[in-house]
Amino acid sequence: MAETPQTPQAAADAAPGIQVVAQYIKDLSFENPNAPESLVSGWPQPDTNVQISLRHNQVRDDAYECSVHFRVEAKKKDDGKVCFIIDLAYGALAVLKNIPKENHQPVIMVEVPKLLFPFVREIVAGLTSKGGYPPLYLTPISFETIYVSEIKRLQAEKEKQKTAAN
Repeated sequence: MAETPQTPQAAADAAPGIQVVAQYIKDLSFENPNAPESLVSGWPQPDTNVQISLRHNQVRDDAYECSVHFRVEAKKKDDGKVCFIIDLAYGALAVLKNIPKENHQPVIMVEVPKLLFPFVREIVAGLTSKGGYPPLYLTPISFETIYVSEIKRLQAEKEKQKTAAN
């Protein structure tokens, strides 16, 4: 029995994919506590600490809210005075099409943040610029590494709970 060839549209409908329905700033804070002192010449390039966390929430079977949370803190190197602090939660509503359930978590924890990162980078650069500093361009991030670390942390936590229960 011969197979019926798929139309290009049918093949496209069956292909796995991610549809970002919406993306948005969920929460945003910019603090510039030592301005204008921190803006006058003489303050050297600050030490910058960036913390990242990922969150997701299932909205329905194939739709997830995914968010990346960045906390950026810049301090003066010599005395530790804060130049600026950015707290940003940037989210997206993503629909996963034709992706097996067992692959949903890596997709929403790795692939969706990769799609959001350029927008986060642009927001952080714009905030620092509008705050009176040179734009801060975040360096590319390996969301794969963050995901693997989180999986290992959760496995270690489960093992610890198992040991404590025995």
